Amino acid sequence: MSENKFRSGFVAILGRPNVGKSSLMNRFVGEKVAIISNHPQTTRNKLLGVATGEDWQIVFVDTPGLHKPRTKLGEFMMKTANDAKEGVDAVLCVVDGQSARATWP
Repeated sequence: MSENKFRSGFVAILGRPNVGKSSLMNRFVGEKVAIISNHPQTTRNKLLGVATGEDWQIVFVDTPGLHKPRTKLGEFMMKTANDAKEGVDAVLCVVDGQSARATWP
């Protein structure tokens, strides 16, 4: 008797605005699920994208960028991003490589 081990999980994608969270999710999923723009805060609500293999499935949760809110919309987006961390199996934190390089010693 062969035992099929199917694995699945949820991964929240978090990071500052415009670091490539939506682009990364689109790449993982293999199709355009999330809108991509040069303008920060294009993602205003969490989006789900599913990547599936023969014996695995990952549900990615794309979130608005983490920032200091100055408006009610900003507060809503931050709540959405923070709430996305609840009930997931892993959190993927995306950082801007250009900015990180500028602060590296």
